[in-house]
Amino acid sequence: MPALTSVKYSNNKLKKILTISGIAAGAVAVIVTGVILVQRSGILGKKKDTDRKDFKMTSEMSQVTLDSDIHTGYMFSRTAKVLMEDRGTDPWVLSWYIIPGTTRSVPQMQSRYVDSMDQVLLLESYVVDGKRSQAETLMKAIEQDLVMDNGLLRSYIVKEDPNESEEVKAERESYEDPVKLLQEEAPVSMTSSYRYLRALMNYYDKWGDSALLDRIEALTSKLYASEFQTAYKAADQMARPTPVPVTEKSMVTPIPEEETEPTGVVSLEGIELSSLDLEALRRATVLFPEQKDKFDELVKIVKGGKISDTLPLYAWMYMQNGEYAYYTGSEMNVELVPSLYVMVYLAEIGELDSSGYAWVAEKIYNDGFLNTSYNIMSGEASSEEEASEAYPLVLYLSIIKEDDALFEATYSAMMRHYATLDSSQALYTFFRDVENSRVAVFARDNLLMKLILR
Repeated sequence: MPALTSVKYSNNKLKKILTISGIAAGAVAVIVTGVILVQRSGILGKKKDTDRKDFKMTSEMSQVTLDSDIHTGYMFSRTAKVLMEDRGTDPWVLSWYIIPGTTRSVPQMQSRYVDSMDQVLLLESYVVDGKRSQAETLMKAIEQDLVMDNGLLRSYIVKEDPNESEEVKAERESYEDPVKLLQEEAPVSMTSSYRYLRALMNYYDKWGDSALLDRIEALTSKLYASEFQTAYKAADQMARPTPVPVTEKSMVTPIPEEETEPTGVVSLEGIELSSLDLEALRRATVLFPEQKDKFDELVKIVKGGKISDTLPLYAWMYMQNGEYAYYTGSEMNVELVPSLYVMVYLAEIGELDSSGYAWVAEKIYNDGFLNTSYNIMSGEASSEEEASEAYPLVLYLSIIKEDDALFEATYSAMMRHYATLDSSQALYTFFRDVENSRVAVFARDNLLMKLILR
């Protein structure tokens, strides 16, 4: 009996030891996992402050959106469904999709291009929503397929629709960006590259570590060291950039008849003003103060690109000879959207010229409509096409300026293009009216609105 009692006692003791060991092992696993997560978050490291500014709607602006038909959460999910999930392009979002008509003769169409700027805006959206898994997946895809050997982002990649017929292809090309159709391979996109710097810093603020900070530093250095090459789209045979002071007599130098050449893409070296995400660069100088002088010089260049008091928009490019190219065609027309990007980036750092803001506000209040281009001499609209991408940018300007009246007026103009028909594929998204009474959903419009209405 004593022997049996001894054995029983030993088994109980062993059970206790095993139980304690199991609890200890579990505790160690939890601690290790916690340490890894904390290290990844940067809490234990010397995480740097990027000095991010966060411009949000006022209470009055929020009330305007609440009183409208918009469903902001559905807008983003529907955009992803229409331009990614239904297209089978995950993790990429396509540039646009045209919904089918009511008859078979009006088929659906989708862009063949994955625009890098759209992907960067999508990445920003994931970060805002705290969707770390999707953000990491997209970042890896960008690094693999969009980052070029020079460390900058290519303008686009191609995703063909395997079911597209020759008839649909021919029609689709009429909706694509003409400059992409002329390019044999995608050039560097300085616009996307600068904006990517912003997206990476936003990710770093929330989840980043020292490895990501090293990538941010490398990209900052490459942006400043780049030759700012960009692609110039010839609008017609007479088109040439105009790196000359704006006067009535020196707008365009006609090409002699014997020197005319077909429309094509010309490679130029210069700084495309609308590409310069000055707020991203300002934050980068907080991280890397040695770049401060270069940043200050770029701010001067951008501010010096204002065209005139009659048309307080901004030049297209700053050439390496120290002059500005104000427009690209031969019709003396300035595109509005690039100038609005310039205004946004200047406003974010508190350097926007008041005349440009007043000019845009006047167009909204008086016309309720923004055109794609304006004449450089008269300041009047030179196109009947509506600049859909312009409205989110003006909304953001009004938020930065805390201008409730301009926000409400611009929001009203934007909501003309918000789909509320239950049977429509575009439901809960912003759409554009395109040729032949077609309806298209563009990634750019919806992603910009997503980042604004939060």
